[in-house]
Amino acid sequence: MKKFDINPLFLLISSTILLIISILSLNSSYIEKDKKISNINKNIKIIKRYNTLKNTWVDVKKQEKIINNIINQQQIQNARLVIDKNKIKVTIISNTKVLHRFINKLLNEKLNIVRLKLYKDKLIVEVGLL
Repeated sequence: MKKFDINPLFLLISSTILLIISILSLNSSYIEKDKKISNINKNIKIIKRYNTLKNTWVDVKKQEKIINNIINQQQIQNARLVIDKNKIKVTIISNTKVLHRFINKLLNEKLNIVRLKLYKDKLIVEVGLL
């Protein structure tokens, strides 16, 4: 049987190279993991934003309640509320001061206002539903 002589210098250099390659590979996998985590965090933020918008704009009863609360707070008697499949239409006939206060309150809420027509003594607002 022939004995193989292994050069200790060759063994040291090859193990060092193997160690360096392993460290570089591990480092690149850490960088890739960090990128994936940041992408997941971005997606979570987008999902949360979409969820809040969906909850705000899709719920018909919630939007109707918001509009009714504004009408009741302003004590408007000549308000007509019509609810369709994809919009809520509010018609108010009153003086300009009451109309301006109603518009102020309405614009401060999270509503999808599709159409807003303001006349001297009449206001027509359409709130869209998604």
